[in-house]
Amino acid sequence: MKNEMTMVEVDIWHPAQQQQMFRSLLDAFSYPGRIQTCSQQAEPSLALLAALLDGQTTLSDPQDMLEESIWPKLEAQRVPSELAAFVLLDGSHAPEFVPSLGTLEEPEGGATLLLRVASLHDDDSAVLRMRLSGPGIREAVSISVDGLHQDWIDARNDWVSSFPLGVELVLCDAKNFVALPRTTRIEIGGAA
Repeated sequence: MKNEMTMVEVDIWHPAQQQQMFRSLLDAFSYPGRIQTCSQQAEPSLALLAALLDGQTTLSDPQDMLEESIWPKLEAQRVPSELAAFVLLDGSHAPEFVPSLGTLEEPEGGATLLLRVASLHDDDSAVLRMRLSGPGIREAVSISVDGLHQDWIDARNDWVSSFPLGVELVLCDAKNFVALPRTTRIEIGGAA
């Protein structure tokens, strides 16, 4: 069964809704590992794309998760995954490409990867447990994720090893999302 995202009843395209979603994303990046609930009746990764993209941004959807009718509303330019500012992916599959990591002159050119996962938890009930530390985290925290291939974390840790180069990760389940900026240290397993 194809995991396509379709139009939803709520108007995620309305500027006020997009501003609210953008603010939630800023909070998520300010407090890495803090699970945010999507305030809209929409799948978080689609609501985030609606808030982030415009005609000047680039998006890659290599697994065709977006319904074709959504692309005109997003207005984003379609580009290969290696060149995209934003990449939408199913997190249960291992990475098959190296995203844009930015350059020393323009580290902000590193991609933001939105990974769909089965579920996010702030306890140890899921298959993959991650211990997070770094800026924005007072004391190390743990989150658990179902439906995320561990290779994503291994690759991400490699991609951010030449800071300020790297990528941002946003993990999204059906109702929640969590931001993992390139400055966050991620260890698999361990207690909080």
